[in-house]
Formats: sequence, structure tokens, C-alpha cells
Amino acid sequence: MAVGLKLPRFLRRKEEAGAEAEKPEVRVEREGPEIPTAELKKHVGKHVAVVEGKIAASASTARKALTMAKRKHSGEEIILKYVGSERLLINCKCLEKS
Repeated sequence: MAVGLKLPRFLRRKEEAGAEAEKPEVRVEREGPEIPTAELKKHVGKHVAVVEGKIAASASTARKALTMAKRKHSGEEIILKYVGSERLLINCKCLEKS
């Protein structure tokens, strides 16, 4: 014989709220060039200078990467990024003036 137990009111609210709660959408917005994962794998943990969607130079510091890229590609737009992992390319703000 099953006895029907009624949950206290405060427990019923938690159950109802948990059932209705939706997970927020996660959006990943990509800025800048699409660089292949194989290319990024070589430069993990380094600063890279990107010119026209390709890695022009990489170094341990942003200043070195920028200097190397300026020698090869003077007059072109150079974007500095940091390669955190083979899938993570972070905007580098190391050399921006405050």
C-alpha cells in the first residue's frame, strides 16, 4: 500500500524552479583571422604577429614579435595576439598605452 506524502511548500518551489530554469546560450564571437589549429599548435604560449590572416612572426614577448613582423612587413597592418592553447587566440593588449 503506497502512502502519498506531500512535500513541504519550500521544497516544491525549488523543484518547480529547477525544472523551469534554462541554461543560457554560450556564444563565441571570433574576431580577426581564422588561423588553422595545426598552425597555432606550433606557437602555444607565445605572442604572434598576424598579417593578412597569417602568422608573420612569433616570440616570447609581444615587443619582439612586433619588431620581427615590422622588419618583414613594413607598412602593413599588424595584429598582435597571444596563443593560449591550440584553440585559443587572445587579443594582446601588452603594448597599448594606458
